[in-house]
Amino acid sequence: MHGTHVAVQDGLLKRILWLYGLYTIPANASFLIGFYLLPEGVLRSTPTGAVARVAAAPHGFWGQFTLTLLINLSWGFILTAVLNLNRIRGIPAGYLIPMVAGIISGLVLGTDSFAADDLSKYKNVRAALALGLTIGGLEMLAYVMVAAATVRLGIYEYESWWRWGGPYKPIKLMRFSEIRLAGSELACVAVALLLLIIAAWRETAMVR
Repeated sequence: MHGTHVAVQDGLLKRILWLYGLYTIPANASFLIGFYLLPEGVLRSTPTGAVARVAAAPHGFWGQFTLTLLINLSWGFILTAVLNLNRIRGIPAGYLIPMVAGIISGLVLGTDSFAADDLSKYKNVRAALALGLTIGGLEMLAYVMVAAATVRLGIYEYESWWRWGGPYKPIKLMRFSEIRLAGSELACVAVALLLLIIAAWRETAMVR
């Protein structure tokens, strides 16, 4: 069965669970790599750390909350939706987001490269884990839900992951005006937005 058909016709819950696994495996692997093989704090000077420092800069509670939410929305919602306009060999390009997010979050956690906080101050492992699950955990679940819910956005179909342009131009599957999301998919996007709002609130409260 063609990959596009599978991606769209599979149940929404099945897509979410599959993508969450696609996020979790790279996240766990990169965490171990970061913890055992990389220097502590190595990512604080990278673009990832720079974005975190901007979000963590003092703006007042509501200013910081708004900035954090906007950054998360641009990464989780806008980028995923734009990528999902394209499919490569039947696979929605937005499915890359959970894998990339898993690698980055695992490395950041494994190397303790948070710009806004330092894990070493948490003596209680359970408290640190619970905090992480209510911030980064909610963010990642929201990204997964958006990626799973927007597979119907696919307009262009590419036959290769690495050959673009020229004779490898995409096939146009439909017009933008023809896009229709199911009610369950729209509800999933709404829940994902709520999770990002909660995560941004928790993150802002943590660094204040």
